[in-house]
Amino acid sequence: MADARRSARTRSGAQRAFELQPVRSRAWRWGVALAWTAAASAAGAGLAAWALHAGDAGRCPVVEPDVLQTRLSNAELALEQERAARFALQKAADAAQAEAVTLRAELVFLRGHGPR
Repeated sequence: MADARRSARTRSGAQRAFELQPVRSRAWRWGVALAWTAAASAAGAGLAAWALHAGDAGRCPVVEPDVLQTRLSNAELALEQERAARFALQKAADAAQAEAVTLRAELVFLRGHGPR
């Protein structure tokens, strides 16, 4: 005859609800979650700081009005000096060109009336 107790144990064991048991402890899982949170927040803060720092390159520096006026006056003076230098150079070039035309005309005249 078959053992009734053995089959009863088998049935009760087979009908139990099986649950997955976590491999890691709860403290370890919380630690990993906090580490990921800290890493994500650090990455976000770094990205925000980089974006804000990159935007500073296009901004004008803050300068006092007196310093700005002095720089503007110096720039206007330098521009006026450059205009004067260009005008003097153009005047000298025009005079040299006129003299070259006169000398060329004299040379043609002298070649035409030279020794025959």
